[in-house]
Amino acid sequence: MTVVETGVDSVAIARSAARQLLEAANQPGDYVNRDKIAEIDGILARNRSNVSAALSTAKRQYSMEHYARTTALLPAELVSLLRAEARKLADTNTRRIDITVPVTGNTPRRLGSLPNPLFQEHSELFTALYNSTEFRALLSTVVQTPILDATFEDEKITGTHQNRAGDTHGWHWGDHEFAFIFISEAPSIEHGGMLQSCPHTEWDKNDPAVNQKLSEGTVRTYYHGAGESYVFKTDTSLHRTVPIETEGVERIIINLTFASLRDWLEEKSYETTNAVYTD
Repeated sequence: MTVVETGVDSVAIARSAARQLLEAANQPGDYVNRDKIAEIDGILARNRSNVSAALSTAKRQYSMEHYARTTALLPAELVSLLRAEARKLADTNTRRIDITVPVTGNTPRRLGSLPNPLFQEHSELFTALYNSTEFRALLSTVVQTPILDATFEDEKITGTHQNRAGDTHGWHWGDHEFAFIFISEAPSIEHGGMLQSCPHTEWDKNDPAVNQKLSEGTVRTYYHGAGESYVFKTDTSLHRTVPIETEGVERIIINLTFASLRDWLEEKSYETTNAVYTD
């Protein structure tokens, strides 16, 4: 065998291993309805020809801001279904927290916490969306790299429900690289609840220095209405939701967390997930 042939064989072996990793990192749990995955794949496949321009726009925005609005990538049919299920999940949930989290500089979390087991027990659509190959293909096009299962089951799908004055998901980073956020309900902008993000910031859990990072970076503020969505790079984007200012308005979001290859190669700890979403 020649050197060239050996090199070609090595590339082929590595490529095959990479494909196997992608397949292994999308293994739906027993609680996921395979028929629902096929239904969502079908909806997105039929809509594929309608989103080429929106995909290009989202890809450009993500490359500049480590954030991209993805509202135009999901057809209205799917958005309506997702909003209905999010409403049901938020109404089912009774868990509220009012805590501070040390590894993010004791920033506050005051909200209704929708933990992963709630989705495993009561969600058909969001658990299917998480494992939809068509959906992952859309997000991978936007972020320009494959997306994989989160390395921590409790972080795969979570949610928050803010409906009291002062409710906020305070400044923090994510343990994994990517998050897709679906906004089921949102107050009008004068009531607060917007996303604020400061990209290109590093998280030192021993010295988070949140205010220092904010003073040195650029904070962007994004408003999203009900039914909108976005994807962003959470591990290097210091972010929060602006506190709700008005009693009785509500913001319900569902968070689908995905990993990069680097996430799978690193050892991780999950202090924020355990604090916010675990009893």
